[in-house]
Amino acid sequence: MPRPLRYWTLAGQKAGDNRQLETLGAAATARFGWEGTTRSLAFNGWDLWLQLTQQASLAAVQAPFRAALTPPWPDLVLTAGRRNEPVARWIQQASGGRSKIVHLGRPWTHPRHLDLTLTTAQYALDPTLGPVVCLPTPLGGPAGSTAPLTPRHHGLLLLGGPSGAQALPPTFAVALVQRFLALCAREGLRPRISTSPRTPKAVEAAVAEVLRGGSNNREGMDAEGFWWHQAQGAPSPLERWLGEGKLAVVTGDSMSMILEAMSAGCITAYTALPEPWSLRWESVTHRLAQHLAPQRFRRNTRNLLNRWEATGSLWTLATLEDGPLPTPSLAAAALPEASLEAALGALARLMGDERP
Repeated sequence: MPRPLRYWTLAGQKAGDNRQLETLGAAATARFGWEGTTRSLAFNGWDLWLQLTQQASLAAVQAPFRAALTPPWPDLVLTAGRRNEPVARWIQQASGGRSKIVHLGRPWTHPRHLDLTLTTAQYALDPTLGPVVCLPTPLGGPAGSTAPLTPRHHGLLLLGGPSGAQALPPTFAVALVQRFLALCAREGLRPRISTSPRTPKAVEAAVAEVLRGGSNNREGMDAEGFWWHQAQGAPSPLERWLGEGKLAVVTGDSMSMILEAMSAGCITAYTALPEPWSLRWESVTHRLAQHLAPQRFRRNTRNLLNRWEATGSLWTLATLEDGPLPTPSLAAAALPEASLEAALGALARLMGDERP
């Protein structure tokens, strides 16, 4: 009897990427019986140089994490994010070309050099570039439920952080919190606020201070907060909060958080972050890529947001402030499952496993 196919999941530094990889790996194990293990990675700063010079190398991987990358080599490598790409290509070379690479999101490596790229509409990846499959949503959102919803009495504000040219200054965050608290007060909802790993510490402190405002901020007196940096690894209540939330307001930098809120059945709204001119490295490189890089390096989250708005699954915060709360479309609940099925079908074709 042939052995089960083996895959490695390369876990990097971004929680959203890791969540997508975990979702895909778990589904492939359940559907096909494949055996997977996670190889966690941490880097020393040389990753950008390796990408610019197109090197397949472990030079940017910190030594303790490099030690886990040894034979037997996997049949398949699941990866996401720029930093992981030189590592995935190194594994493929070390395996004599036998290990196939599946990249989630937008790769820096040209797609023709990868075995499969699973992407979404925010990235300008033409399928003619190589083996590219465009999914309706990122992976990792919870499967929607058709069961009747229990009464929900909470509003959620989910704060991301700087991404590309987008910034989240404390003044903007504080103003957003005030708008959120006012909306919750209007609708009779108890407010909850959660930060994330990308939320700047200064923003987290400013938002927490708003909730401590006492008599100067009566709307926020009963608000609950989860402060990611202050939690120091304590488990996040976000999954439970999403299940209890009627309304979720999400900063527009995080497609994965927006998807999670939509999929949980929340009335989901987003607010775009400002894009000030800045010498911050990520901002500068993003703007250069948008204007000078080949089309495949560009990103326009508006493409994805427009699709979700068209299904009646997503609104802007200003829309909710101007009128009564809408009813989410049932189409939102089907999006994550449709994406996962498309991804599994692409994996099956790649690896020659077409079982239902």
